[in-house]
Amino acid sequence: MSEKVCEVKNLTYIYPKSDKGVKDISLYVNKGSIVGLLGESGCGKSTLAKCISGQINPQSGEIICKKIGYIFQDNYASLNPAKRVGWLLKETIKYGNPEKFSEYETRIKNILEDVELDESVLEHYPSELSGGQRQRIGIAMALLSNPDILIADEPVSALDVTVQKQVIKLIKKLNERKNLAILFISHDIKVVREICNYIYILKDGELIEEGDSEKLFTNPSSEYTKNLLDSSYLE
Repeated sequence: MSEKVCEVKNLTYIYPKSDKGVKDISLYVNKGSIVGLLGESGCGKSTLAKCISGQINPQSGEIICKKIGYIFQDNYASLNPAKRVGWLLKETIKYGNPEKFSEYETRIKNILEDVELDESVLEHYPSELSGGQRQRIGIAMALLSNPDILIADEPVSALDVTVQKQVIKLIKKLNERKNLAILFISHDIKVVREICNYIYILKDGELIEEGDSEKLFTNPSSEYTKNLLDSSYLE
């Protein structure tokens, strides 16, 4: 039986003075799997991710997760522009895993190898790096806490197509090499189909369908999912 590293039970969060949010969401992610959370912009994907990671507190429901690493959508906004990359990684270790701080030089060297970056990036400010390099630094920071699951919130949406493919390849490689669970959040159907082995479909804050990737793409049960897939093939 597969080990669950994250489970959400009947989670609800509605924004104040609004009907927007997520309603009665239940899902789980097994160790070593890449699970997709797919839906149109504004459907509640990022809200759910923020609830799971503790950035906002749900009004009801239960979250049972092991250690979480978070990859932000906006890699530039998530990195302190006034600090060099070396400082950012060092502080991440100090904050997230202080007992290992004495080994920070080795850990930084290893994590840069994991995300396929040269050590020369350590001397640069985020503004001096490309979008793809910044996203790799964001992934490195998420990995430094030795998470059991990575929550990747639209991690390639701000990148051009060539760089998207490189980052997706890297995420798949990390999943395979580290047996790392990933909750991959995206509105991009083609990206989700390429990387995920199980998918949840979210619409207006509610889960309407779930299933193995190929089965869901070849034989969706809900009309909404069928229309969503059809629209992607027309692009």
